[in-house]
Amino acid sequence: MYIYVDVLGVSMKEVQEWLGHSDYATTANIYSHLEYNSKVSSAQAMSGVLKLK
Repeated sequence: MYIYVDVLGVSMKEVQEWLGHSDYATTANIYSHLEYNSKVSSAQAMSGVLKLK
């Protein structure tokens, strides 16, 4: 079961509570995945901040 939290519009905290995980990190480590487009846009944003080419 993979959940693209950002795509679904559900917060990771809500997912944690629904699944009954006591630790937020457990939920985040298992169920958060970036889509390719998100990876590209975040890399571009970080590149701009860090002034990388």
